[in-house]
Amino acid sequence: MRRKLTAWTALALALALYASAASAQVQGLYYREVVKDGRVYVFNTPEKLKAWEASGDMGAAVTLVGRGANGETLVAENDTAIDLYLFKHNLEPYERPTPKPAAPPAPSAYPKTTIGGRIFADFTSKTNKDEGAGSKSSDSGVGVDVKRFYFAAQHDFDSTWSVKFVTDIGDQGSKRYDVFVKNAFLQMKVRPEATFRIGAADLPWVPFVEGLQGTRYLENVLIDRLGFGTSADWGLHLLGSAADGKLGYAFSAVNGKGYSNPGRTKSVDFEGRVSFEPVKGLTLAVGGYTGKLGNETFTTSAKHTAQRLDALAAYANDRFRVGAEYFSADNWKTVASTSSDKSDGYSGWFGVNFTKQLSLIGRYDDVKPSKDLKPALKDTYYNLGLQYQLTKNIAGVLAYKHEEVKGGTLAVSNGTIGSTNLAVNDKGKYDEVGVWFLYNF
Repeated sequence: MRRKLTAWTALALALALYASAASAQVQGLYYREVVKDGRVYVFNTPEKLKAWEASGDMGAAVTLVGRGANGETLVAENDTAIDLYLFKHNLEPYERPTPKPAAPPAPSAYPKTTIGGRIFADFTSKTNKDEGAGSKSSDSGVGVDVKRFYFAAQHDFDSTWSVKFVTDIGDQGSKRYDVFVKNAFLQMKVRPEATFRIGAADLPWVPFVEGLQGTRYLENVLIDRLGFGTSADWGLHLLGSAADGKLGYAFSAVNGKGYSNPGRTKSVDFEGRVSFEPVKGLTLAVGGYTGKLGNETFTTSAKHTAQRLDALAAYANDRFRVGAEYFSADNWKTVASTSSDKSDGYSGWFGVNFTKQLSLIGRYDDVKPSKDLKPALKDTYYNLGLQYQLTKNIAGVLAYKHEEVKGGTLAVSNGTIGSTNLAVNDKGKYDEVGVWFLYNF
């Protein structure tokens, strides 16, 4: 019996201590309710009450319509104040809305790796005829060709640092389907006005014109088609934009032999471009190149400095695009020769969109490639075609290309064209018709 009394005594003592602690906790809470204008304002901190009395503004609060003891609207400082009011007046508890689960953190954008590529292919019939000799080139005929296959990999470490690697697999004339490194560079993007690259990267002019024309898979742009420039080289590169993107620029200090030859030279070459978009769709640009084209070494001296001046004007909107490019070059083909020479030419292009998928495209080039040494030599080129955008990544064009070289022979992107017997006929003609394809992945 004594043991039972001892147990009940201990239990009673524990309950008394618990009740005393709970009572002290409740008594320590601040609580105040004020009736005003048919509403009951409830507070559980003196600071909030004083602020309300001074301004009359509750700020962020919990409002329950018709939940007061006499049907008043409750305006409470917070959930705790609501709970205290309802408990005091023996009312039904306040059922809070279930809070929405916290959104998962967004996945980090870096690091990330992107793999892609681009294919230029065609199914055509072509003829390259020497009118003077009365013969056709060995590659005349019908066939399928993959002119270019680019495979690209880019890794972004963060928003500033990245690396890019692009291989170029293509028809290289006598060295058919060689593999070259088109791009291999480390990039530091400080801000839109300044991006630096070191390695094999795009040069300022050719890729810029390709982007405006939009038909590189059908034909190389003017100076690339004639060998008066290339699309990439090994060196140091700076590019950027300013004035809300209206001003663009790119400058490169390079080895001079192009991306297919990373050999060192005694001096570096320079290429640059500045473009401006005064109104939406209108692009004006000037550029230039100066250097030895990789011919100046410590064992071989170049005889001349190659120089080139470029200019461009283009306009594009949703319905059509039109543009013109001009170049003038000194000693481009005679850097290693004692002879001097000049060259110039222009190219004009257009595109008319019948629908979002179907468009008519065309281009015309006129070039004097050797004004001093071969003043009679002239190159004329044009194409015309119907382009269809099959999908976002696939385009095709049914086109006809024609090129004529007078006064000798000339090596261009479509082969060596012209006449080897000027006494009989001074011209050579190149004709090609078929379908050209572009596939991006």
